[in-house]
Amino acid sequence: MHRTIARLLCLLILCLPNGAIAADPRLERELRELLEWLPGRYAGEVPDPANAASGKRITLYHKIVRIEAPQFGETVFYHQISRDGFDADRPAQQKIYAFDRNPERTENRMRSWVFYPNQGGANLEKDPAAIAALQAAALMNFPLECAIKWRRGARPLSFVAKVKREECSYRSAAFRQNIRPEMTYELTRTTFGIEDILYGESGAPLFPSAGVLTVARVPLPASPAAPAGSMAAVLAASKADEWRALDPARTLYMELDAGRVIIELAPRFAKAHFANLQALVANRWFDGLSINRVQDGFVTQWGDASERKPMPYAERKLAPEFERAWTKDVPFDALRDGDVYAPQVGFVDGFAAAGDRKQGRIWLAHCYGVIGVGRDAAEDSGNAAELYAVIGHAPRHLDRNLTVIGRVVQGMELLAALPRGTKALGFYETAAERLPIRSVRYASEVPEEERTPLEALRTDTPSFAAVTEARRNRRDDFYQRPAGRIDLCNVPLPIRVAR
Repeated sequence: MHRTIARLLCLLILCLPNGAIAADPRLERELRELLEWLPGRYAGEVPDPANAASGKRITLYHKIVRIEAPQFGETVFYHQISRDGFDADRPAQQKIYAFDRNPERTENRMRSWVFYPNQGGANLEKDPAAIAALQAAALMNFPLECAIKWRRGARPLSFVAKVKREECSYRSAAFRQNIRPEMTYELTRTTFGIEDILYGESGAPLFPSAGVLTVARVPLPASPAAPAGSMAAVLAASKADEWRALDPARTLYMELDAGRVIIELAPRFAKAHFANLQALVANRWFDGLSINRVQDGFVTQWGDASERKPMPYAERKLAPEFERAWTKDVPFDALRDGDVYAPQVGFVDGFAAAGDRKQGRIWLAHCYGVIGVGRDAAEDSGNAAELYAVIGHAPRHLDRNLTVIGRVVQGMELLAALPRGTKALGFYETAAERLPIRSVRYASEVPEEERTPLEALRTDTPSFAAVTEARRNRRDDFYQRPAGRIDLCNVPLPIRVAR
């Protein structure tokens, strides 16, 4: 009887071996996303926080980097705020953040410590000895009730954290009085915002607030040590007009609990399937469906697991679009290295393509990250209601046997790192194993401020040619014998956040 009760209790509290307690999976997913998004450099023009009423604006720089500082916690960041650059010798403010990894937590908490004015320690991340010597007692140490509690924001792909003044109080040595702070943090993939209001013993703010000061993420510069001709050096030297913004009308956002998967579509190769997909997405057909199959080294697949959901607004069957005519209007950027599967290979609209000029046929290649249309044995059984992403070594034998409709440009890790299905072909055994799809939307349907502004390097540019050469003949110190050739699916297709 006691064993039965113990088992029931373990089910209720998510017991692990030896009596440990498992963390809430939702909180773990959110924490992984926070830890991925938070570090970086951010800059932008904002109202002067030191003189909010003046109308003056300044440029504010934030640098947030992960550091090894176990005296503060397992997952620790250093945050430097400056007015004169990312590596200022006299920053306006410095902070230490430590995330709570306690599996019993009910929210994702971030403890904060603040350096005293003129305490020194600028650009701390560059000095491991200084980090090791730093102790919490030497900083403004907020009590536990002042922990910054991160939650998903009302906008998609955003996080918000607040500290409410009625929940937090501490004695400030700097201001020589009890302080009640009210803090707001806002984080997206491309922006970081913060507001600190300090209420003194009189109940009034010590300084007027300028609101949440939001600045944009700045891409990291290439390492100064990057060898000449390396991929990093080439991309750092690329020109703005060599990049193209993704077209919102052919960019899909698939929202999962773990984050956003961004898919660029290729209507030039699959017009009928693209139109069917438009109808499905417009009628919210994918919302609430699931990822149903993850086969190791092969594909992740999603759609209607029941195969019974009505779709009156789209075609049930479509003629296959495995390949298309190679006409003069198809912009083809050739790769000179050759291929096992086709006489010619290269790129069309940024997609890896293969073809046969003599036969006048061209098709998209099954490279890692490619999105294809699932089907049964009948060639006309695919309709874009069931899609898959290649997560393993390029299965080029699928070329011209399935319709390729696009590729993942961001969020591939959310599809490739999923638990593998245990049924035949990697399908999940039970409904509980399937991963829910929150929504699928075209970027054009999403408010502009909620989009992820990505750019792709054009494949008809000198920089893309140089990137390909850098990967064909690696110049990194590690490579002693450059390959001298490159496979179509090994050519990187650089994507970046728009500058």
